[in-house]
Amino acid sequence: MIRFPPDLERLVDGLYPPQRQTLAVDLAHVHYLTYFAVVALELGLLSAFYFSGLATRLRRVVEAAIGAAWLRAAVYIVLLMVGLAVAEVPLSFFAGFTTPHRFGLSDESAARWFRDWTIGVGVSAVVSGFVGASLLRAMARLRSWPAIAALAAGPLLFFGSAIYPLYVAPLFNRYTPMPPTPLSREILAFAKEQGLDASVLYEYDMSAQTREANAYVAGLGKTERIAVADTLLRALPRPEVMYVVAHEIGHYKLGHLWIGTFEGWFGAAAAVFWVWLAASWLRRDTRRCGSIADPAAVPIILAMLVLFQLLTAPLSNALSRNIEQAADAFAAEHTRLGAAGVRAFARLASQDLQVLHPSRLAVWYFYSHPPTDQRIAFAASRTRSVVRPGASGTIGTSAPSPEP
Repeated sequence: MIRFPPDLERLVDGLYPPQRQTLAVDLAHVHYLTYFAVVALELGLLSAFYFSGLATRLRRVVEAAIGAAWLRAAVYIVLLMVGLAVAEVPLSFFAGFTTPHRFGLSDESAARWFRDWTIGVGVSAVVSGFVGASLLRAMARLRSWPAIAALAAGPLLFFGSAIYPLYVAPLFNRYTPMPPTPLSREILAFAKEQGLDASVLYEYDMSAQTREANAYVAGLGKTERIAVADTLLRALPRPEVMYVVAHEIGHYKLGHLWIGTFEGWFGAAAAVFWVWLAASWLRRDTRRCGSIADPAAVPIILAMLVLFQLLTAPLSNALSRNIEQAADAFAAEHTRLGAAGVRAFARLASQDLQVLHPSRLAVWYFYSHPPTDQRIAFAASRTRSVVRPGASGTIGTSAPSPEP
């Protein structure tokens, strides 16, 4: 936890009222409990499906209907993924619809939520079916399948990163070019200075799902795109929007899109090794599956991947926080808008109900971004003064100090 000097604390409290700070803590507790509930449910469902013999029965049904081995495996995985998602609907609805509405973070209709849920499940199931079936066939035919799978994960991740802004993101939101305005021209000029070849700035209707705000740079090479949520444009003044977008452009300039993909590649390779450890045990479980290449083994493989994600979350989040901190530094250095950054982080924390002073344990396990107090303190350290909310004057900021 970082203790702000009095003048900075007054500024933050003016933009992020203490009542909302308390509400954010309550929301965080709900998020933490929901996260572990989802993990427990997935582990329970997948384990029960495998050890009850239902996984073997489903494989026999699919085998009786489909002759080609690859297609059998793909259909099996699609059915399994869809079934798992349907079984999780009550908890997914609670986390993605009930909770945001309860805390005033969404105006989304139930129909829109189910539409997006259906699209998400469909895309995930189809991609999982294709990749999973290919992996099972490699397991069946090649002793070197772990090395092949680990190597193949990289190109797949690069391909996914490249096509996401063009084909996946538009399935959930409407993207429209922003008209020429002082803000859009400033953003595009800044992007060009940083070597980002973006001639169009996109606005998307994030308000259809949430009141939270966001901006991002996505894609690789020719598919790179800058997108700004309508909620961000409504919530922040121009200098603060510029600071937030500069942070995102910093990800591009510092090579974070590539670094993140390579880190994902390393994580995927580690996950393959984790699954390989299960191979010898699955070979001995002849009553339920013949080998790790048997589609009936997929539920227990998925359960292992859930455990892998649970155990490696602190590491992946730590790597992500380092990247985000570097992008914060880039925005402060290249825009000279540290004061705007302070206000932007405070406003966004209030709008999104982010915990202002989270515990170290929560940051260690859950946070993919630096905590809000750290980001505010860093931005404040890059400016000599910040504007008092609702006033034209300035107040000095001394360096914030960590609380022991």
